Amino acid sequence: MDKFLFSDGTNAIKEVYSAKELQDLLDQAEHKEVARIWKFNSSEWISYADFVKEFPSFLPKRQDKLLTNGTFIPETAIVVRTTPRKRKIGRFILYLLLAGVIVLVFNFTRLGKETTSQVTISAQRPGNVPVMDMDSLIRDIEDKRGQKIDRSTKNNLRLRNTWPERIILQATASKETNKNGNRFSAINILLDNTTGYKIDKTVVKLIVWRNNKETTGDTIQFTDIPYTGMIKKDLDGTYRGDSISVVFDEIKAGAFNFCYSSEVENKSGNYNDRWFCRE
Repeated sequence: MDKFLFSDGTNAIKEVYSAKELQDLLDQAEHKEVARIWKFNSSEWISYADFVKEFPSFLPKRQDKLLTNGTFIPETAIVVRTTPRKRKIGRFILYLLLAGVIVLVFNFTRLGKETTSQVTISAQRPGNVPVMDMDSLIRDIEDKRGQKIDRSTKNNLRLRNTWPERIILQATASKETNKNGNRFSAINILLDNTTGYKIDKTVVKLIVWRNNKETTGDTIQFTDIPYTGMIKKDLDGTYRGDSISVVFDEIKAGAFNFCYSSEVENKSGNYNDRWFCRE
């Protein structure tokens, strides 16, 4: 549990590599009720309140009380003395609250325990794009050529081989859960191009999972993707399954001679700039 994605609801998504770094971000977040945390061994974002319930060690350094809406009340040392009459009134109010909770639970159960939540899914790094040591690759290419690579070529080479950190794909959806399973609707596909160059075309896939198998899905195409901000596409329809995921299928960017395809198999060893456009 030493790698996370963190969003405070206002700034960009941050990748965190240690528990201490995550703790610092949590302490700095002003509005914890909108913060979201994504664990790399999970398939969706979770709220800060749910994260603290799972990992109590990530409570703020102050011993504050966590409310259900994700906000905090500082713990104080105020002592309030109550009279017998006030205690009776307090008990009566408590009984009313308990009765209300019982009625709500009964109605909730009778309606099939249907709940609705908002989920955010980030595309995982493709299996055919492992992390590479670019400095080592550049030195290897220069040694084989017997000459130095110019700055522009080096920049394009780095972009082509580190693109998963620069082209971010996400999906948000409304998730309804009942006794029949999960239903996903109001799906938005989000694409953030931070390469500094326009991308000509990107094809992504929405995958619906059931019993650890792909069942249904959809293909979405973006063209002329700018690098000035995130763009999105809304999907119509409803999808039923255990979970959903998004993956890149194809990317093309003539600006830095980049052509990616999910159909290219992963081969170990020297990748030799495999995403260079050779068409």
